[in-house]
Amino acid sequence: MARGLERRFAIDGKVAAVTGAGAGIGRAVSLCLAEAGAAVAVQDLDEKKAAAVAAEIRDAGGSAISIGGDASQSSAIEAAYERAERELGGLDITVNNAGIYPFTGFLEITEKLLDKVLDLNLRGSFLATQIAGRIMSRRGRGGRIVNIASVQGLRPTAPGVTHYNVTKAGVMMLTKSAALELAPAGIAVNAVAPGVIQTEGTQPLIDADALGDPSVMAPYGARWGRAEEVADTILFLVSPAASYITGETIIIDGGYLLR
Repeated sequence: MARGLERRFAIDGKVAAVTGAGAGIGRAVSLCLAEAGAAVAVQDLDEKKAAAVAAEIRDAGGSAISIGGDASQSSAIEAAYERAERELGGLDITVNNAGIYPFTGFLEITEKLLDKVLDLNLRGSFLATQIAGRIMSRRGRGGRIVNIASVQGLRPTAPGVTHYNVTKAGVMMLTKSAALELAPAGIAVNAVAPGVIQTEGTQPLIDADALGDPSVMAPYGARWGRAEEVADTILFLVSPAASYITGETIIIDGGYLLR
């Protein structure tokens, strides 16, 4: 019985591409998908970090390549997906994780900073979803696309991230709209919306007690989330176990939005 259950979450033989995968959630997703049997194209602006994650996968017996580039640019995304096809044999899964959240008061957000956040978080996710959709449609084998949203796109809970919040709300609508249009090609598009996840990026805020008491802010478990917990949810969404799910956003926040 256990072997049958494991098969529902296995993605052996699939090829996945993960953007922003050099650290944090992206790294955890890459490792998780590789452990479940996928070959992984690890993409990041910092090519050295991407290479380290790909090496970690290969050292554990998996298959991976690393790719540098700016995920807000279509040329970088196309290059990453083309390399996944050419070197790993296809493109079945994409996880659009690359994003930034520079804390800046609303009245102090410059046009330059706004453009930077919009370009990577929303425009980049749009382009990555579109480009992956084209490739998957051409291949004719369906596929799974997962976008990284945020609970901040559902309800603003802290000052300083209005630009970020707007992009993540947009990512959720992108997910629904793309899911509708790509469904005839057998391509499922879903999103996850994490709350506070303890990563290299959020650790300075956690250390400074800038996010509040997790026992109050995230009552289920009384702690902040782990990147591996986001990765496990994404594995579910790209696995056979989620074969009839598309256009959805799964919240992963330990009860953060229940407050």
